[in-house]
Parts: sequence; C-alpha cells; structure tokens
Amino acid sequence: MTENHFVFADLSTYDLETAKQFYSQIFDWDYITEDGSYFMATHREKEIAGIYETPQKFRDMNMPSFWMSYIQVESVVETTAKAKQLGGIVEFVDAENIIGGIALIRDPLGAGFTIYEGDILEHRYEDETNALVWNELFVSDLEKIKPFYQGIFNWKILKIEDGRYNILDTQEKTIGNINVVSNNIKGTYEYWGTFFAVEDVAVTKKEVLKHGGSFIYEDDKLTALADPFGAFFHIIPACGKVSPKGAPGESVPWRALLGLGLILAYFLTGWSWIWGLFFAFWVFMDIRSGHTHLFEPVSKKQNPVLYWVIVVTWATLGAISILYYMDSI
Repeated sequence: MTENHFVFADLSTYDLETAKQFYSQIFDWDYITEDGSYFMATHREKEIAGIYETPQKFRDMNMPSFWMSYIQVESVVETTAKAKQLGGIVEFVDAENIIGGIALIRDPLGAGFTIYEGDILEHRYEDETNALVWNELFVSDLEKIKPFYQGIFNWKILKIEDGRYNILDTQEKTIGNINVVSNNIKGTYEYWGTFFAVEDVAVTKKEVLKHGGSFIYEDDKLTALADPFGAFFHIIPACGKVSPKGAPGESVPWRALLGLGLILAYFLTGWSWIWGLFFAFWVFMDIRSGHTHLFEPVSKKQNPVLYWVIVVTWATLGAISILYYMDSI
C-alpha cells in the first residue's frame, strides 16, 4: 500500500460516449465495464483511468466536466475527520464501496480530490505511455492550503523555485507538485491536475484540437489541454521522467544516444547488420506505441493498413541488412 500517494484518476463528463471516443482517439484507450455506466479505460491490457457520466447533482450545480485525482489512505473515516478539522469540505463518503472506501473532499480553497481506502486502484505508473504518471495542484494561495495537506497526509511541502513546490511523503520521496499560478493561466478554479505521458506531445496536441479539444497553456515542463467538455488534463513526453526536483522533465535521451552510438559503430566497422538493429528497434517501438513515422505520423488505429505496410517495410529492410552481412562474411 502506497499510503497518501496518488494512485488513480477518473473523469466526470457530460457526454459519456463522446468523451470515450475522444480519449480513445488521443490516447488509444479501450474500455471495459461491468455495469454499463462506469468505464475503465485500458491500454496495452493495463487499467488506466475511469470515465463516467456526470451525476445530476453536479449538473444542477453547473459543475464542469473534470478529472479527479485519487489519493490512497489507510482510513477513510480518520482522514475525513482530519479534513473537516482542518477546514476542508467533505462532499460525500462511501466507506463500503465494492472497490474500497472512498470520499470526495475539497480543500479550503475548493480543489477537489478523492481519498481511497483499498488496494484495487493502483494505476499511476512511473513510465507508461498514454497513462497517468503525475499529479500537481494548481492553486492561487499556498498558505491557505499548506496546513491542510500537511495535516491530513503528513506531506512535506518544499519550495523549489518561485511559485513551485515539491510534495514529499514521509520517506522523502517526491510524489507531486504544487503550482501557485494566476487565474489567467489556470482559470478561476483551484484544481488537482492529472498528467498523462505520450510518445509525441506535438502529435497528441494536434489530435486533441482535431477532435474538439482545446489548448490551454504550454511551457518547457508541460502542455495543458482540455477535452470537448472543458475537463483539463496535461501531457508530458513519455521519455520525460519525474526529475529529482519533482517536476516532469527530460530524462537522459538514451534512445537518441543509442542511435548515435550505432551510427558511429557502423562507420567504424562497416558492419551492415547494425542497420538491422536500427530497423528492429523501430519496429519494436512502433508496435509498442501503435504509431509509426514516414515523413509524418501514422496511427495504427486511424490508418491500420498503411501502419502495417510501414512496419513490415522496416522489418524487411532490417532482415535484408542482416542477410547482406551474412553473405559478405
């Protein structure tokens, strides 16, 4: 159990079918359901996130569609009691849900999150494409919420730069961030942001706009977007790990370094089989991601015939390179 860590996220949306189709287009998600109302998004046979239709209660409040972050706790009852004592608002509690105890809480400035007591929902990943990999709070006044989060989760909140803070657990591990930002960037709501890793940020952003989403904000760390119903979410490169400072950032670009090393090895040795490694790696990455490139991105989901023609071409060229080397020995 990862106590007081982020473990899951789900989406409350006004149009379930349109939302499912939208996220399927941009994240290549499939869906499974047991009751026909709550759907679990899956990718590469891993459960990723939940999607359900906004309840009438929230519709009556004119609440927009939203992504909800889940934080695993040891006790829903004890955590909700602490939240109330520290100025939070407990929207509802379901201590006997079939997946475990849950409760929706709002911090003193209104940012909502769900606490979860159980061990079924553990679906935040370290480095999984098209999956939840990170969470950050976007807030206008840190001092009004800092005692709240320190009190209910025993988190440490440390400044790393102006307007940006690390969230550390009791083992000094960075598990999220807090951003103090103006309303013209984050909007009028205080909220917990969900971050999804993608193979190509530019391609994903293009797909979001193509399918009715909108662009919100972008800097060197993240790209903020919204789905057709206004639910904010963020994307970062799949190769971008969480840096030691806790921010989504670039890791060592090992794929590029490997490629340069193989090119250098070819020029030093003249071994044609090295190109076979190149093509084999491209085939592996293309099948893994469901996308390939030939002067432009090609998606398996949208253009399956062209996608497989390109992948088979790379595999054939790889085999020819190896056979040519074998014949020359």
